[in-house]
Order: sequence, then C-alpha cells, then structure tokens
Amino acid sequence: MTAILGWFTATTVGKALLKWGTVAALLVAGYWRIYASAKADVEAKRIADDLNALRKKEDLNDKVRKMDSADLDRELARWVRD
Repeated sequence: MTAILGWFTATTVGKALLKWGTVAALLVAGYWRIYASAKADVEAKRIADDLNALRKKEDLNDKVRKMDSADLDRELARWVRD
C-alpha cells in the first residue's frame, strides 16, 4: 500500500493521476448532490400536488354532502345524460 502511495506522490504520472482523480471525485460528488437535491424537490412537489388534490376532493365531498336532494339532482342532471 505504501508503495502505491509513494508512486502517486513521487512520480509525475502519479501526481497527475492523483490530481485528476481528485478533480473527478469532486465533480462526481457535486453532481450527486445536485441530483439528490433535484430528486427530493420533485418528490416534495409530487406530495404537495397529491395533498392539494385530496383537499379539493374533500371540499367537493363536503359541498355534495351539504346539498339537499333537489340541488343534488339538478347538479347531476348537468353531467349525466339519459
């Protein structure tokens, strides 16, 4: 192990490989952070959309529950054809 580490620090090729390997590792780590952040943002947006759809559904259900039968029949007649 020390021979490999010594080669990386002592030779010109080893130093170049070490430098470019470090740069590549930093780029990959930065890309991964951006990717994970975007993935979390998409998931949060999906959850917010689901909650809004559920809220709208509950509002509609409350509105229908509060209707008397004549209003309900009139509303359904707008959407259902014989």
